[in-house]
Amino acid sequence: MTHDILHIFMFSANLIFIVTSIYGWLLKRFHVPHAYKDHLLELYPAHRLVAALYLAQLVEIPYLLMIGEPDALFYANGIGVLIISSFSLVMVWGYFFLRTYTNKQLFILMLPVIVTGAILTLPLLGFVPFSRTFQHIMFVLVTIVSGAYIYRLIRLWQLLHNRILEIDEDEYSNIDDFPVRLAQNIKWSTLVVCLVLYSCFIINDEIAKMVRDILYSVASVWFIFYTLNPHRKLKFTKAKELEQKVVPTNILSSSKNRLSNKQSKKMEGQLLILLLEKKIFLEEHLTMGDLAKQMNTNKNYLSEVIARSEFHTFYKLINTYRIEYACDILSNNPMEKLEQVAITSGFTSGSAFSQVFKRIKNMSPSAFVKSLKESEIHRE
Repeated sequence: MTHDILHIFMFSANLIFIVTSIYGWLLKRFHVPHAYKDHLLELYPAHRLVAALYLAQLVEIPYLLMIGEPDALFYANGIGVLIISSFSLVMVWGYFFLRTYTNKQLFILMLPVIVTGAILTLPLLGFVPFSRTFQHIMFVLVTIVSGAYIYRLIRLWQLLHNRILEIDEDEYSNIDDFPVRLAQNIKWSTLVVCLVLYSCFIINDEIAKMVRDILYSVASVWFIFYTLNPHRKLKFTKAKELEQKVVPTNILSSSKNRLSNKQSKKMEGQLLILLLEKKIFLEEHLTMGDLAKQMNTNKNYLSEVIARSEFHTFYKLINTYRIEYACDILSNNPMEKLEQVAITSGFTSGSAFSQVFKRIKNMSPSAFVKSLKESEIHRE
């Protein structure tokens, strides 16, 4: 492939990237599908930020006009990772945490990107020479700025992960039963995109940039069609209807649901009978709703009783009893297969059993068995 043909391909890829960005911005900024018009904020609380992200991609136009120039390539790769890392942070805040910003707050948040991006343009404008020293300085600066956004993004994902985990543990006793949620599916995608863009910045290669432009354009087209899918309206409506039917589990915030000490003690007694005598925890797919039905109460009251206990969550309560039951089995028969012990104790899989065992006992099941055997040897 000759140098000129390569430049044509690079120009075409970047042109597609820019045209796709303009198209995405126009759709997100000015077009609202009829199916979404009454629920736009609920469906897309960060839709304006998505439009702004598409528009921000136009800062790569200097690269389009200067294909083949090393300073333009370095600028495009640097500005790419800065924009994606910063906008990803803002959009996660907007979509999952419903955080809204004033124009002043957004400007302050994006100021490091604006300043760093402006410095990157200096060689393009002829104000400073594009030297190795300049590249080294900007490499450090872009790494620090984008790294700060990515670090904050990771912290947000961790916060979101913990919150989802709390909700799941209030309802389910087995980790394999936890619902698949949007945040769990896409939480790594933004970090992967940032990592890919940062890798392109480090490589700083024309072909890598061309491939990046093509992949980004394809992803943008897919995202546009996905978010314009009118069937999501039906899913949203069903979700809202289900939400209205489900009794809120956070009863501690509502004084009218508080139990008296007498009521709480009575329910604790009922719960202990189910746990110790009927061993209800051995049911694999036991949920908070199932347990509440067997106690002839509702999930609100049961949640309060569990929250007041040493276990705090339904998940920890049931799995603590499961682990103690498994330990009894292993104490009597250390040669028992761990997979069989897991199933017998109410777990859906050996991996789930191992994960919970480590969390509660601070050691693996195999280490526990080893300690039992060592204790047996010492007694002999």
